[in-house]
Amino acid sequence: MVVRGLERVARARDRVLVEADEPSTDAVDVIVIDLDQPEAAEDLARWRERLPEAFIAGHLGTPDQDRWLAAERAGCDLVANRGALASGLQRRLPPPGARRRPRLPLLAAADVPGRLGLVVRAPDTPVGPIALYHIGGELYAVEDRCPHAGATLSEGEVDGSIVTCPRHGSQFDVCTGERTRGPADAALRTFRAVEEDGFVHLLLDPDQEDECN
Repeated sequence: MVVRGLERVARARDRVLVEADEPSTDAVDVIVIDLDQPEAAEDLARWRERLPEAFIAGHLGTPDQDRWLAAERAGCDLVANRGALASGLQRRLPPPGARRRPRLPLLAAADVPGRLGLVVRAPDTPVGPIALYHIGGELYAVEDRCPHAGATLSEGEVDGSIVTCPRHGSQFDVCTGERTRGPADAALRTFRAVEEDGFVHLLLDPDQEDECN
């Protein structure tokens, strides 16, 4: 079932499907890993290090939220049940020649309803510390470091969409990143948060990720 689905995806992208432990070339667009295999974690780390621009997908035989999240946080661009792998790839693969857009799972989508203001802190991401807010029924992700003196903004009070820095009182609109009161003189970086496959993901632009490496 998995192979037949992958063959359809490969034909649609004018690519060839091969089975290999190591590629004979670096011209690899997509790597698919069976996450039920004992060596899956090691394979994932090895492929991501060797081919950082490749799109890596993993598949599971049965749903397992903990393993799903762990695989995405370790570098999988897509995790799917086996029956949904091909359709997930067709939906999520970037156009030929385009750079992959990394994403980082933040929390289960079911944990969002009923939580207003700050939803979660993510101190270690490829773009630095991030805070996710739920304001007016929408999700907003902003950097969680005050540009004035580096304080953790999410430790400050939130009034509507305005967060106040707990150290020096600077204020920012978490929906737009706009600075509304000093002493900070710069806005916050904002990031797109998307809900997909039952999780809320931080969607990263490749250029944003590069700026922080």
